[in-house]
Amino acid sequence: MEVVIRPPRPEDADGLALAARDLAEQYAAFEPERFAAPEHDALVAHHQETLARPPRDDVLWLVAEVEGDAVGEAVAVLQLPSPHAAVEPGLDNRRRRVHLDYLVVQARFRGRGIGGRLLDAVEEWARAQGAELIVTDTNLRSNVGAVEFYERHGYERQAVVLRKPLT
Repeated sequence: MEVVIRPPRPEDADGLALAARDLAEQYAAFEPERFAAPEHDALVAHHQETLARPPRDDVLWLVAEVEGDAVGEAVAVLQLPSPHAAVEPGLDNRRRRVHLDYLVVQARFRGRGIGGRLLDAVEEWARAQGAELIVTDTNLRSNVGAVEFYERHGYERQAVVLRKPLT
């Protein structure tokens, strides 16, 4: 199976929507009180709209293609040092860094190294941007396997998000 990592194209909307829906369905299966799968047509329309906009210089958007079809994507954002870094205790705020906002692969293509290829490409771009650090986050309860995926690629657990419904 040949995997091509490349920038997105307008014709990728359907495949990217499928990957997003697969992930949303996984989240909804584990936490139906928090997540629901969006409608496929709405996801396709959203991707079409987003793909029609010119890319930002500080954002990397990559697609994984298999046999001509988009089967996964990654989106990362370059973050500059904070203008208030001198008064912030967190040293990461003083660094040029990249936040991996999103990485997804269609369910039927998971476990074949595609996510790793996307992650490698994001890290390569981050280094080329002069970033010293890459950060991402994931849902521990719904995104089954994601923490282990990132740890296999050298990432370390650093934080916990706490949540309490008030209704």
